[in-house]
Amino acid sequence: MPREARKESSTGYYHIIMRGNNRSWIFSSEVYKTEFLNMLKEQEEDHLIETVAWCIMDNHVHIVLKSRIKEMSLAIKKINIKFAMKYNQKGKNTGHVFQDRFKSEPIETEKYLLQVVRYVHNNPVKAKIVKEVGDYKWSSYKNYLNEESVNKSRQMKLILSYFNYDIKELAKFHLKSDGDEYLEIIEDLEQYRLENAQYIISKYCNEKGIIDLRQIKANNMYMKELIIRLIKGSKLSLRKVANLLEISYNVVQALNQRDGK
Repeated sequence: MPREARKESSTGYYHIIMRGNNRSWIFSSEVYKTEFLNMLKEQEEDHLIETVAWCIMDNHVHIVLKSRIKEMSLAIKKINIKFAMKYNQKGKNTGHVFQDRFKSEPIETEKYLLQVVRYVHNNPVKAKIVKEVGDYKWSSYKNYLNEESVNKSRQMKLILSYFNYDIKELAKFHLKSDGDEYLEIIEDLEQYRLENAQYIISKYCNEKGIIDLRQIKANNMYMKELIIRLIKGSKLSLRKVANLLEISYNVVQALNQRDGK
């Protein structure tokens, strides 16, 4: 069955998402985030795209850009191939790194452009990774607060012009919520939190040299430590933490209350 053709934007603006293959945490290391960002800048320097905004999460990346549709596809293809080579070389892996086809949606109005930029910058807040949009290191939001960065980017200057170049007004705009739906990765926020929880469990097991979750259940100290990490780090509900570990909800609730004192 042939793929559905990409929708072309009359304005040249697009919101795109690239996701790790099989939901892999391909950006869990800052090294890989930096590599990807450098590759994105290379495509700008080659005049294939103009970046408006971006946000790199651990298993996917959002980009708002301006480009002709063919040049956009070419730029993303180049990034895909180059990043995959670097990622596989460093991790001694093989095969696809990104999900087969990146997702894109056309942005047809100035209003929607501003809303999508806000949505992209607020992705880490939505995922409860940070409390404030400016606290997240790996998005272009901080660049909008830097005069030197803005002066180097025609698109960033354009976005700021809608706020009369007033950074405080831009910051206020980022605190608003419109309730609209935007292009998102296949898994919802709860799935993202579940993957984060699984990553926390895997990391804890590696730290302790544990190969089976039953070993943790047999050790009260390990169990307490892991539960507290999951409560604080995954943002899952207490009941879902209990279900994930296959233990009593009351145990998780008691530990949470004790830790909060």
